[in-house]
Amino acid sequence: LSLAGRIIRHFNPQGVVLDPCKGDGAFFDQIDVQEKDWCEVSQGRDFFEYNRRVDWIISNPPYSLFRKFLLHSMDLAKNIVYLITVNHVWTKARMRDIKEKGFGIKEIYCVDTPKNFPPSGFQYGAVHFRKGWKGDIRLTLDEKPQQGRLEI
Repeated sequence: LSLAGRIIRHFNPQGVVLDPCKGDGAFFDQIDVQEKDWCEVSQGRDFFEYNRRVDWIISNPPYSLFRKFLLHSMDLAKNIVYLITVNHVWTKARMRDIKEKGFGIKEIYCVDTPKNFPPSGFQYGAVHFRKGWKGDIRLTLDEKPQQGRLEI
């Protein structure tokens, strides 16, 4: 099972699911729900023009636009899972954004650096942001890490 598949299986999104950065479909093609949607700016569907409410957003956003993606995502969904380097979450501005939008961090699902991702020295994780979450942050390690680098 690919890394995207393991992340999807771990969080088990239900309802309407959006992949805002479809790319080649690493996440989108493995999301198994009755209704799913996608955006991909290179294919003429810009996430920042998407305004439909969904139950879940799950993807690997461009890190240079992470704050903008997270802010827009929090306007559209109650559950957001982004595969990122976890250090992207811990800035004062992002923590303030999360709090002001009424979200919390429910879980960080730590994974090995995916194949073809640039080595960064930072831990990768699928971070679950949840509307209304005020509990502890669960830290989970990938249950099936593989030798070497993983394919997303």
